[in-house]
Amino acid sequence: MTRPPDPADTIAAAVAATGCSVAFGVPGGGPNLDLVGALDYHGVRFVLAHSEAASCIMASAYGHLTGSVSAAVVTRGPGATAAVNGVAQATLDRHPLLVVTDTVPHAQRARIAHQRLDQRALMRPITKASWRVGSTEADVDGLLAIAAAEPPGAVHIDYDGAAITVAYEPEVPIVAPPPVTQEALGHVARYVAHSQRPIVIVGRGGLASGSALQAELEAFGAPVLVTYQASGTIPSEHPLCGGHFTNGAAERPLIDEADLIVLVGFDPVEPIPAEWPTEVPVVSLAATRTTDAYAPITAELVGDPATLLAQLLATGAVRHTWSAGVGAFHRRRLRQRLSEGEAEFGPVELVTTAARHTPTHAITTVDAGAHFLAIMPFWPIRNPGQLLISNGLATMGYAVPAAIGAALARPGTPVVALVGDGGLAMTQAELETIARLDLPITIVVFNDGALSLIEIKQRPGQGGNAAVRYGDTDFAAIADAHGVAGTVAHSIADVEKVLTERRDRPRLIDARIDPAPYPHLMQVTRG
Repeated sequence: MTRPPDPADTIAAAVAATGCSVAFGVPGGGPNLDLVGALDYHGVRFVLAHSEAASCIMASAYGHLTGSVSAAVVTRGPGATAAVNGVAQATLDRHPLLVVTDTVPHAQRARIAHQRLDQRALMRPITKASWRVGSTEADVDGLLAIAAAEPPGAVHIDYDGAAITVAYEPEVPIVAPPPVTQEALGHVARYVAHSQRPIVIVGRGGLASGSALQAELEAFGAPVLVTYQASGTIPSEHPLCGGHFTNGAAERPLIDEADLIVLVGFDPVEPIPAEWPTEVPVVSLAATRTTDAYAPITAELVGDPATLLAQLLATGAVRHTWSAGVGAFHRRRLRQRLSEGEAEFGPVELVTTAARHTPTHAITTVDAGAHFLAIMPFWPIRNPGQLLISNGLATMGYAVPAAIGAALARPGTPVVALVGDGGLAMTQAELETIARLDLPITIVVFNDGALSLIEIKQRPGQGGNAAVRYGDTDFAAIADAHGVAGTVAHSIADVEKVLTERRDRPRLIDARIDPAPYPHLMQVTRG
């Protein structure tokens, strides 16, 4: 195989060196195809997507699960602008991503106006800080290190085939946190020692600690709430787990009992934009220092969250009076309240049925929309990385491309994508990608013909049905047309019939659910 031209070779070699073996995109000609060829030369498979934003989501989900930095390759002008939502998703959901855009050659910018945009200015607000580089491998390696560094996110390269220029100059260099001093540890320990009813809230930063964090949480012994992206840091059915923290109404009964909040790997990008729910002291154990004022941090330690929690336990400060199983009690009580408003073939019944027939090792991706109000409290999650959801950006159109990235990151693992009709309509072209790659993805569509979450929030004088209602869509027929086996489900029996069949081939269940329970779910979870 002919060695690719430099600097395409430089970029591809650096991506491969992170451990990445799959990249994604919708290329244009010229330099884009040089990079695709260079990726292939270095053993990185290229997956052709149907949209630039979807390709970025695929790449960021792949990178999140593999710990590598995958690339999305898009063309200049419309390719760059179409990628924006996917780039923002990677940055706000804290997933590593390299997005490479073709660009008008620097030497011809004064002459060529066609498709000429300041793409670095376009990408600057939605990517991480990075430095300006030449065509040396060390510089690109440094750029990818920024994408992977805590908090992970997207970085951008404008590539015209002759030189590499990166999105913008660095704002914050990568700096390792200083060792924890005994004085700082003692300061936090005093708050813990004076607490009888502490509650732990684990954020997405806890994922990096792996299984070690669960052991420390068990040793701490207090009730645990997890953010959506931290799902699996402690199993959802664990006696300590009280469910999710969104800063909504669902967790308030437990939080109202607390006299201390211990944040572990908490990232303020995750909760809903509500007032902080309590006035008790708040201590933070996280990999980076807190800069946002969302939670009123009283004291903090910076480092690996599991290690910090172990150090705190070693001080002997933990003396809480919680009874065993208080987290599970709260979780069961919440699920009971949510189930009280269920309709025949409603969202809760669909979720619990799908969960019952999903293998314990499967990966689940969840789209934004009213359906996640039913999914998140009921879906069992056993390990970190088993559930992917856009939480920092909370974008629709996430679940299907994320499922593709997940299936390629964990070959052979079944993947379930739980998506509303609105989110699937945004990404339904990627059904062809799933069929072409023959991925073991099951898509469950919560089809009620509406933007149900927005409809719940809608008030008189805000556009009526025209603003939130769609016409009937047969997503099963659309799936069949793309090569994915589609089934329309009008009952739980219809759903179970599909889910009990073999799941090593792509399939879609178009579930025509009753949306009547959504306002009740919204009231119980958010208030």
